[in-house]
Amino acid sequence: MASGKLTRFLHLGHRWLGIALGLMVLLWFLSGLVMLFVARPQLDETERLAGLPALNAEHVRVSPAAAWQALGLAGEPAAIRLSAADGRPAYRILANKQWHAVDAENGHILVAFDSTKARQLVQTYAGEQAVKAVTTVDVDQWTVYRRFDPLRPFWQVALADGRHFYISTRSGEVVLDTTSSERALNWLGSVIHWVYITPLRQNTPLWRNLVLWGSFLALVLTVSGLWLGWQSLRLRNTYSEGRFTPYRAPWKRWHHLLGLSGGIVVLTWLFSGWLSLAPIGLAVGPQKPGGAAALLISELNLHPTPSADSREIEWLRLGASLVRIDKQAGNSQISLDGKAAYAALPLKEIESAVRGMRIGGVTHSAWLHEPDNRYFGLRHHPRAFPVARIELDDPDTTVLYISPRNGRIEVVSNRHDFAHRWLYQGLHRFDVPVLVDFPLLRDLAVIALSLLGIALTLTGCVLGWRRMINNQAGATAS
Repeated sequence: MASGKLTRFLHLGHRWLGIALGLMVLLWFLSGLVMLFVARPQLDETERLAGLPALNAEHVRVSPAAAWQALGLAGEPAAIRLSAADGRPAYRILANKQWHAVDAENGHILVAFDSTKARQLVQTYAGEQAVKAVTTVDVDQWTVYRRFDPLRPFWQVALADGRHFYISTRSGEVVLDTTSSERALNWLGSVIHWVYITPLRQNTPLWRNLVLWGSFLALVLTVSGLWLGWQSLRLRNTYSEGRFTPYRAPWKRWHHLLGLSGGIVVLTWLFSGWLSLAPIGLAVGPQKPGGAAALLISELNLHPTPSADSREIEWLRLGASLVRIDKQAGNSQISLDGKAAYAALPLKEIESAVRGMRIGGVTHSAWLHEPDNRYFGLRHHPRAFPVARIELDDPDTTVLYISPRNGRIEVVSNRHDFAHRWLYQGLHRFDVPVLVDFPLLRDLAVIALSLLGIALTLTGCVLGWRRMINNQAGATAS
């Protein structure tokens, strides 16, 4: 009797959870397929540098230290770049989680780039296209991400061909471009998949709780369906007419059989997607190690001396070393602590800088020339090789992957990232070695299993819709 009541309770719970959440799960599968081939809008480094004019060394008369002092801010800057986005060289300085701009010729603070400058700035990218409109934007669907916070607000310049460019009023730079096709496809992909509806995503706690609990209840829906499906399956003592399933109606029969064959796929994808939000501290991705200090102004009281083809000069820190990157149209030069410039840093220079982080001794360093389990590229996230792989002797057994072209720590791996690496990246994105090495095989696997999940959730949505229609018809008749 108790078993019968439990089964009845599970049937009712599965049915009503399916009615409430089935469409969302179906959309997750459909949008995931779109995301497999469509990246979210972004302005990549190659596009950004192509739109920057060459720096005129004669007009760079102010040092980075003097530009920082002109701002009158306390502390030290987090990052400094020198570029001539609007034709005049200026320092772009990140401090207190906001970007600031200072004229590199006279040391004056540049404030609120106006719409006229925004139009002129976009002409480099626009070609022959006419500007349709220039509007101000603080947050919209494509700038809702937190990485844009230090740059807000923006000028949005709309072109006749459907492209939109976003210019930060704080730094005076183009920071994003979108096309009409990118926007349309991302509404079908990333916006739906991540539930990135702008008003909701701006309220991070509300958004996180909605997705977290929604995906958890979808997990309950899937687990209950699997249990009920296996309880109803008869492989030996079959139902009448040799049926393995008790259901004669086609939609119910297919939902049962698809649930038995694809339920585990749905379960693993929902579970790994749930883990992506790090519930109760689970599957938190590794953080970059401490010791990466802010820039020291005492080191920046120097003349930048850009080369004839310099598009941008950037300063950052790698451990105790000051990194300078001279970005040019076709390549870049990088140096540490004012020493000789290289096209790529030698391994011994990188290792020496890492030792200055004081986070543990270096136990092994080597060039990585091909992907391993932690550093690998995907269609929308390419990786450059070689990369320096530095193993540290610290309590977390940290491994750093550092680019020799820009001195940045690209990936951090430590003993805490097992769940994030395999239960999220491995299960949710199929980033497992054999599939990463053979992208076509990964695509085929994701497509095939997504179609199975779509078929299963679609049959559930049809059954849920019919149940609601029947209930409504019954209520009307009574």
